[in-house]
Amino acid sequence: MAQTTGTETLAQLRARAESADGLTDPEIEAFMERMVDHRREVDVILALLACHVKKRSAARSGAARRRGFQTSAQMTAAKIGGTVAEAQRLEDMGEVLLAAQDGDDAGEKHGGKPDDAGAQNEGQEQFSSKQKTAGPSFPHLGEAVRDRRVGPDAAALIRSLLLRHPEAREASGMKVDPAVRQTRLGKLPLAAVERATVDKCAGLPLRSVRSLITRLEADLTPPPEAERDYEELRRRRFVTVREDRDGMVQINALLDPLTAAPLLASMRGYVKGAMKRNQDDRGGDDRTPEQMRADALGWLGRHATSCRAPHDGIKTTVNIRMTLEELQRATGHGTVDGVSRPIPAAVLRREAADACAIPTVLGGRSEILDHGTAERPFTRPQRRALIERDGGCAWCQAPPDFCDAHHLTYWRNGGRTDLDNGIMLCVGCHTWIHRDGWQIRMVDGRPWFIPPADVDPARRPRPGGRHASTVSDEDVAAALADVA
Repeated sequence: MAQTTGTETLAQLRARAESADGLTDPEIEAFMERMVDHRREVDVILALLACHVKKRSAARSGAARRRGFQTSAQMTAAKIGGTVAEAQRLEDMGEVLLAAQDGDDAGEKHGGKPDDAGAQNEGQEQFSSKQKTAGPSFPHLGEAVRDRRVGPDAAALIRSLLLRHPEAREASGMKVDPAVRQTRLGKLPLAAVERATVDKCAGLPLRSVRSLITRLEADLTPPPEAERDYEELRRRRFVTVREDRDGMVQINALLDPLTAAPLLASMRGYVKGAMKRNQDDRGGDDRTPEQMRADALGWLGRHATSCRAPHDGIKTTVNIRMTLEELQRATGHGTVDGVSRPIPAAVLRREAADACAIPTVLGGRSEILDHGTAERPFTRPQRRALIERDGGCAWCQAPPDFCDAHHLTYWRNGGRTDLDNGIMLCVGCHTWIHRDGWQIRMVDGRPWFIPPADVDPARRPRPGGRHASTVSDEDVAAALADVA
């Protein structure tokens, strides 16, 4: 197998990429992983430089303004050829790195010469990397960034979450709402929240990181504030309809999560059914997913104007979940299948009275209170229990409406129809997992995916299901033990 070395120049690496037709699949994968590692190392360097540019631009006559930019982020964006938002994420990551470095240095006594505060370079101020960074430091996040386990986009999202923690706000000199201290994460030490969040986000795709951070932000939001925030979302909903000159109709909508949930569930059910039929017909349906969603809207309109019309075999429900205590006291928050933003429990409790919404009531440790019975097809209660455990497709996290409940050990081979032998998989993942020789094992009620040897010679298990992208109470307990 061809190996990449640490001594190759960029030109040599580029030449290898241009001639990659001669590499095997594992060689290309290893080459790509190495290049990602290089890119993240470059991101670390750029982040440090962006942070120093920000420091040097703090004064009205700072570096950015002298070069014609209003802000340091604009200057950095121009240099990297990216957006201001990208530059700001680099600045945030640089602040995390420098703050973590300051924290490492804080315990060391100065045994050498003091910094030369009067040092000048052609009339410009010098900025020491040891300069104390204001506000909280996040050493575990800084370490993950330095080790290239977390990129700039994920680091910025994690930092924004941690800055909302009471300890971080106090370190920044900001007032802390007592109600925030009573939230799930507000009761925990900042170091434990940081460690649990960083460890869970490392290795996740950015889409999953965003969803995870959104859920954790809800864990730092008091119920009254969460309800006000949701009502603000609901006030922003709208739909506009415009007919073009050629007769095509444009529909533009912005919907709050609970308003959108039944529509999304129905559309996904329609698309899932169409794709399964297309698979059975071996590609007879040439519609794109976008066209299928358009046809789903038309089907919904026809069904609404004639409710006695056939249902086309599409069975969808809107599942909402919360703990029994949250249901009874209307505190905390719950979730809706297919929607990443958590919803205040008081709002969900009202929604649970709707005929189209089915509440999944959980115990205090998130265990399902009713699993259903075992028959050859998984029952609806069992399917709901699997959805609660796996969150949708146990591998790619596709929404539940795209998934089916499958037997890990086939029924015809003696596999039982119970939760330990069931898993939620979308059509695509179910196909390639069996085709490419992956294995799935259940450990303590959680799915683990084991790749074939040609993908990973060590066949290291990879976590699946909701646990792969959720900071659970067990994750927090482990983090508390680590920082104790």
